[in-house]
Amino acid sequence: MHLFGTATLRSAIQRLRCGEQNGSTFTLVALAIPAIVGGLAMAIDTGIWYMEKRKTQQMADGASLGALRAMKAGSSLSAAQAVALNDAKRNGYVDEAGSTFTLHSPPTSGPYAGQSNAVEVTVTRQLPLFFSKYLLSSASNVSARSVAYSGTTLGKNLEVAMMLDVSTSMNGSTEVYGVTKLDAMKSAAKSLIDTVVQSQQSPFTSRVALVPYSSAVNVGTTYYTAVTGATPQSNWTSVVERSGTYAFTDEPPGTGKWLKEFRLKKTSALGPYASWVQSVNYNVPATVSAMRPLSTDKVTLKSTIDNFTATGTTAGHIGTAWAWYLVSPNWSSVLTGTTTPNAYDASKTYKAVVLLSDFDMNTYYQSTNGSSAVQTQTLCTNMKNAGVTVYTVGYGVDSSNATAVSLWQNCASDSTKVYSVTSTAELVTAFQSIAAAALGGAMTDSIRLGE
Repeated sequence: MHLFGTATLRSAIQRLRCGEQNGSTFTLVALAIPAIVGGLAMAIDTGIWYMEKRKTQQMADGASLGALRAMKAGSSLSAAQAVALNDAKRNGYVDEAGSTFTLHSPPTSGPYAGQSNAVEVTVTRQLPLFFSKYLLSSASNVSARSVAYSGTTLGKNLEVAMMLDVSTSMNGSTEVYGVTKLDAMKSAAKSLIDTVVQSQQSPFTSRVALVPYSSAVNVGTTYYTAVTGATPQSNWTSVVERSGTYAFTDEPPGTGKWLKEFRLKKTSALGPYASWVQSVNYNVPATVSAMRPLSTDKVTLKSTIDNFTATGTTAGHIGTAWAWYLVSPNWSSVLTGTTTPNAYDASKTYKAVVLLSDFDMNTYYQSTNGSSAVQTQTLCTNMKNAGVTVYTVGYGVDSSNATAVSLWQNCASDSTKVYSVTSTAELVTAFQSIAAAALGGAMTDSIRLGE
């Protein structure tokens, strides 16, 4: 249209220059010029408006991405909005009449409506009038909407081992009628599995291991010989701590490094409930409460938890040791195939251990190693030094028990990883928070633009 209009105008002018005085022709040309000029003006302004639309979308995109990054870094919604508005201004937004800027988190519409991991920004601006201002009294507004969201894409492998208390005290009642502490723990542990174990297991894996413990840890017939160097007798498959140089390390079992058999060591039990442990004539924990190495099988993991039964005393140092073993690459000779832990490399694998207890550790077997509390703390220190993140969940910790309080607080990697719970709801919330934190530790920065 532009070329035709220009050619027509040029032809008319040439005819006039050549002396063509035909009145009708002159009249037609005179009438055509405003339409031609108007068309050219509208064409130019339309191109400018298209560019303004793209510019407005850039403002909205920059603002939504900036707001979500700020929120992921811990900023409040109001602080994130200030960041977003500043990012929009850097892309040309001016807060003036005819312009609006709105931010919502969660978004109010679209596929991400109601999702707390997303931010919605809408920018509205008035289109400028240049040549077309002689034809139009006002221009329309242009609006752009942008949604930024944070995905759950793993950027590294994730391994989480849960040390779960199945001692007799877990049969105790909670504030919820008919729900025991064991029931509450089962629900909490299963909620963690649902969050941590991802449906997509490539290129990175996300696995969970289970370490139920009481007076010992039951390793089952599959691993008993490999960790003790002995053949199981009858149904005895529980083990206790080892002694000597390797007591507080993640060295794999072997000559001089074998785990001790509960069947033989129970008569040497120490602690407030030693006489009960010495007299027991069955596996503690029971076979249905045997440990389970790293797995991606949610169904089997949760089924294992459902079968837990509670009996025995609290030898938390043994549970702590096994939680470490199950994420230690040094145990690859025992934990083979899909259960093999990845190497210690924080850039490639996030390793975490969750210790659940009232932290009143009351049973141990090797007097030269120190009390159960002393052994637990030493294991925690060494495990953290190896690169494992430790979370502690104190379930009804006695505030008057200084040893328990110290162990509960100091075993964790830092104060943000210490959880105190006294109710079923708090227990589930703590495990969900830990699951989210562990998942976050393995996630890459996956802030993206959505719809």
